[in-house]
Amino acid sequence: MQTTKKIDQKQKIANFLKKYQNYYDEFELSYILDNLDIASSTIEIPDILRQILCELNLLKKEDNVYNQFAELINDIHGLDKNIVEVGGGIIPCLSKIMALKQQKGQVTVYDPRLIEENTIPNLVLKKEKLHLKTPTSNAKLYVGFMPRGAEELIITKACQEKKDFIITLCCDGLSDEDTYYEDNDEFFHSLMYFASNETRKNNLGTLEKTYIKKLGEAYPVIYNKRH
Repeated sequence: MQTTKKIDQKQKIANFLKKYQNYYDEFELSYILDNLDIASSTIEIPDILRQILCELNLLKKEDNVYNQFAELINDIHGLDKNIVEVGGGIIPCLSKIMALKQQKGQVTVYDPRLIEENTIPNLVLKKEKLHLKTPTSNAKLYVGFMPRGAEELIITKACQEKKDFIITLCCDGLSDEDTYYEDNDEFFHSLMYFASNETRKNNLGTLEKTYIKKLGEAYPVIYNKRH
């Protein structure tokens, strides 16, 4: 028998999809509809559904990895500055949380699939991909939360501009287009080597690694630490 809470969750998600279903492809919609009553404590929730749960306030505090990552960013680099998030997803949950926590500065988020609805003054939505030549001269920090396929772009962009970066990596980091790496372990080792090298060469300190408590070691967070 379903609890009232589960019924309420299913109804809220269904209502959300009535309004925004065009932002999702048929496979994503099928997955979401098959998992309307998913427990928020489940770690292996794809972002397409985790973002909806966050947007609808259906995530418990201890399960909200966007908030936990924002707090980690604040501890390591601070949030009161101009921040660029790359690959924010359809619903830019992380950027919204960071912007609301800011006392000064602004957050700009890039993703070609963004829902462009915004009531937060210091949040800028860019419904496009970020490229190395994209003008972001005011940025002080580059952020990515499981930006599948954009990890090297974030690191390269930050290092070229001598700015800080912090990225949560995905345990399945390979994109569908990847043919160079044999498996995820090879991808991780290559990315860590690249990030460490670029950080050192560009005098951004050293490459460090930590974790978001909720996600654990399968989703390492890498960032530069200046000395």
